Amino acid sequence: MLIGKGLIASTFKHYSDNSEVIVFASGVSNSGESNAAEYEREFKLLQQFVSSNSKLIYFSTCSVIDDSLKESSYIRHKLNVEKYISENFYSFIIFRLPIVVGKNTNPFTLTNFLFNKIKNNEKFTLFDKAHRYLIDIDDLGLILSSMINAGKFDNQILDVCFNNKTSILELIAIFEKIINKKALYIIKESGSSYTPNNTVFMNYLEDINFQIQPIYNNNLIEKYYFNR
Repeated sequence: MLIGKGLIASTFKHYSDNSEVIVFASGVSNSGESNAAEYEREFKLLQQFVSSNSKLIYFSTCSVIDDSLKESSYIRHKLNVEKYISENFYSFIIFRLPIVVGKNTNPFTLTNFLFNKIKNNEKFTLFDKAHRYLIDIDDLGLILSSMINAGKFDNQILDVCFNNKTSILELIAIFEKIINKKALYIIKESGSSYTPNNTVFMNYLEDINFQIQPIYNNNLIEKYYFNR
């Protein structure tokens, strides 16, 4: 079963007719959302499946360990949902995701935000200490589907990311080269750098012989934003 209609949901559409798995991809898409009703909507929808014996797949975020975001409504919500699932669902896997990059128009994703600001010559504020991890939606779908089907990660909360930490400044430099425009930004001494515990994920990549290139971030941004 597949719940959701966005970028992540479309990547797991092959589970639509699978009665043994519930892929819950109907979360709040804006990490800056302040409307409590949006979080309540997701939680009530999730509760409808609590009595199911199917394996629940839920997508949280690696940012739950970012100290600079711990007071945000989005992070508090994600942690509350993780706790609820862990305590109430018979079978589940919670995948904490990094920045997922793909072909979509959601203006709230980090990469879409940066692309639109630079392309439109709009000034924005840059947090100089902020670092993030990126993953291609195609890679995410391939790897996580394999992990779900492997049957050995049940009832775990897993940090999903490569070892490709990048600063926002580095990410902007990639966009500037691809778009061929200089970004207009104000630097603010803020943000934080965090390191997810991705050992289980990286070990699995070795098991399936999945390798990423040293210039993964560059290739990823070019793939989805060149000539866009």
